[in-house]
Formats: sequence, structure tokens, C-alpha cells
Amino acid sequence: MTEYYTNTNKDKYGRYEIHTATCSYLPKPENRALIGLASDCHDAIRKAKAKWPGNEFDGCYYCSRPCHKG
Repeated sequence: MTEYYTNTNKDKYGRYEIHTATCSYLPKPENRALIGLASDCHDAIRKAKAKWPGNEFDGCYYCSRPCHKG
């Protein structure tokens, strides 16, 4: 299991980007929220959608590439 966070600021597409706790591009503490432990980025996005319904999420290109939409 890996610890995941979401950026609390939307990207230019209106989505919140998710990151692993060890990502080089993890936002500063004041710009992120803990999603929690997840088995992979797909699981992390499912958990994020459950915590913040109505928000759209995207995977970081560097640490969550299978979930990266662009």
C-alpha cells in the first residue's frame, strides 16, 4: 500500500492531481490533502472521489502515470 495525496488546487483542466507521498512533484503541505493508503493510483482516485464527491482527479505524470489524463 502506498500513501497518496491530492493537490488542493485544480490544474488547467479543472482536475485535482494525485501524487504518492514520495513523488518529487508532491505539492507543498499547504496545497495538498491526504487521500490515504491505496493499492495503486486507480484505488487512490476511487478513494478521493468518495471523500470529495463531484471533484475530478488526474494522476501525476511522474508518480501515477497509469492514471494520468493529460
